[in-house]
Amino acid sequence: MAKEKPLLLSQHCCFRGNLKICKGEIRSQGAPKEHDFICQAHVAQLERPREAGHICAADNCYGLENQGFTCYLNALLQTLFRTPEFTNLINSSREHALERALHRLFRKLSSDNSSVGTEDVTRALQIDVMKQQDIADCFRLLLNELDIKKSSKYNKIFQSRVVNILECEDCHNTDELVQDFSVITLPVKPHLAESLDEFCKPTTLEGQNEVYCNKCCKKTATEMTYTFKWLPSVLVIQLKRFMQYRYVFEKDSSTIDIPLQLEIPYGNSKDKRTNENYSLYALCNHFGGVNSGHYNAVIKCSEHWNEFNDKYCYPSCIQGNKSGCISSKNAYLLFYQKDGKVDANECGQPPEKMHNEGTGDECKQLKEKVHL
Repeated sequence: MAKEKPLLLSQHCCFRGNLKICKGEIRSQGAPKEHDFICQAHVAQLERPREAGHICAADNCYGLENQGFTCYLNALLQTLFRTPEFTNLINSSREHALERALHRLFRKLSSDNSSVGTEDVTRALQIDVMKQQDIADCFRLLLNELDIKKSSKYNKIFQSRVVNILECEDCHNTDELVQDFSVITLPVKPHLAESLDEFCKPTTLEGQNEVYCNKCCKKTATEMTYTFKWLPSVLVIQLKRFMQYRYVFEKDSSTIDIPLQLEIPYGNSKDKRTNENYSLYALCNHFGGVNSGHYNAVIKCSEHWNEFNDKYCYPSCIQGNKSGCISSKNAYLLFYQKDGKVDANECGQPPEKMHNEGTGDECKQLKEKVHL
């Protein structure tokens, strides 16, 4: 059988990158390289009537309507709908207006045969649908809104406990600051494992960044190290693609290898650390630049990867390479599921009191404030 030739696409109405289908004709309009080509099977699915809004019939997948600039919300909701720990909590409670809105939405996604509207959710979140937002910020907003009356149950599904160890380089006195993160932010490196190593790598705070030491009674050079004390049932990783250089924000579109299977060490002591294994089940991608762009989600449904692009969904070309990784220059928010069966009532939450999220700089500033 002759090998199927890829077809050149351009901007289409469902904004798959920079692609377009017009009256059955497929043509180029300056599409980015990563979306220049798509196989014949995908073209046939994309050419189906727009009213259907449903392409992955085998996986029972349906799209979400874009109200204006709500692609970030659609990508996030499709991912949360396929996160069992999250949907179990939504199905078990109706106390919050947002919980009721999400329950109705998820019920429609489970039973409707067309794309679904998100008006109830945007109303409950008080979102301006004509304003673009960052998907990670929206995720934190949604969790915080749900947990106003729910004792952090939703946050705990995704919350990692991180210990920031500060060691004085003069007297070697150590202090620990404990923080919880629903999203772990990592730098963009060639491989995600390198990004994790960079996050956990010891950093020396010196000069203007010196930290006050209680034992030395002065500011000293301090070694700062992050370690994971507790890992959640669902690990969410945000790649730090948006950086400020001098007075300008820029996007880092470097390619990163994302492993389908991820192993993360955790524990307070280096000698007593154990590893937790995770499997990738969703990626939320960002296409475009700093001031504008588009989000979609690629999610593993059953044994197949499907792409969710607002009201459209279709099988994804995504596949791992020989080293078991997915290479991407657009991946922005990654969702990993802890291997093994997780009790839906426990949701992987730590038994101790939860702490507020914070960055390393905030951690350093807090320590200075406490001791001064």
